[in-house]
Amino acid sequence: MDSKNQSLLGQLETFFGPRYAWFVAVLALVLALLLALAAYAQGADSQGVRVVLGLLGLNPVIIVYILLLHPIMYRRWQRAMQSLHVLAPPADGAGRPEPVSHRSEWGSMLFGLIVGLVVARDVPGSEGWLRLYSETTSALMFALLSAAIYGSLARSRHLASHSRAGLELNVFDAHLLTPFAQWGQSLSLVFVGGICLSLLFQSSQSLRSTEGVIIYSSMVIVALTLFFMSVWTIHVALAKAQEKELMRVRRDLAAAREALRSEPNGAEYRPYLPVVVCGMYEQQVLDASTWPFNPAIVGRVLASAVAPLSVYGLKLAFGVGGGL
Repeated sequence: MDSKNQSLLGQLETFFGPRYAWFVAVLALVLALLLALAAYAQGADSQGVRVVLGLLGLNPVIIVYILLLHPIMYRRWQRAMQSLHVLAPPADGAGRPEPVSHRSEWGSMLFGLIVGLVVARDVPGSEGWLRLYSETTSALMFALLSAAIYGSLARSRHLASHSRAGLELNVFDAHLLTPFAQWGQSLSLVFVGGICLSLLFQSSQSLRSTEGVIIYSSMVIVALTLFFMSVWTIHVALAKAQEKELMRVRRDLAAAREALRSEPNGAEYRPYLPVVVCGMYEQQVLDASTWPFNPAIVGRVLASAVAPLSVYGLKLAFGVGGGL
């Protein structure tokens, strides 16, 4: 793929190619060593090291988490778009990948970097090398998080533009668009995984606070919302296809009924066939799902919401403090 059509994270993966996994592994090792060296330079004892891990360990974990999962999520998005193009090939270039606005992407990363620096200043007990490590990893984590969020929004906008360009689907094609539901499911699961990782590094005191309950409850709701938002455009297109097909079959059904009424008494059974066929087809159209997912996918998404609640409950039940 042309680099102008790739996100910054996508270009990073392309640059390393098959060695990308090794790059992430080495980065994880370097971040862990730097954290250990920073704690050692500050003269932290064993109890202090645990506190440091609880306060500063989340940033490098989320950095590695984002870098590892981004290629997987992007490939799932590609499969989803391929399934859409097979059913509704783009005409006159509509719906083809547009050049990514790297200026906007850099802007989102800069915004995340600033937020990360602000958040790092509120971390208690970090001084000297630990403060430098905290500010650096926090800025990098929020920059990558902003880039990932921007990429998801850009892909949703691309899908919406494809729909506005004249996307027309068959009402019975919902099962063929399951890759979109799988992409939405993956998006939700990735978000839930990030929530669980964050919970592991929080203290039981912070989780008992009203702010902690509100924040993490809201994050679970957002994770579930992401799933349905990711397939909303396809749902709208399928709903329009269902409405259009219903109008057509009901017009044919009305004509068949009119022809039946005009037949003389004692006519053969032939005039009844169009009425029966149109009536059965109308019911099939009404029964057709306008959501591109099956109950199993919905069940997995809803079940995933239990994971953060389980981690949250275990942290409170055992009174585990900050750190792993």
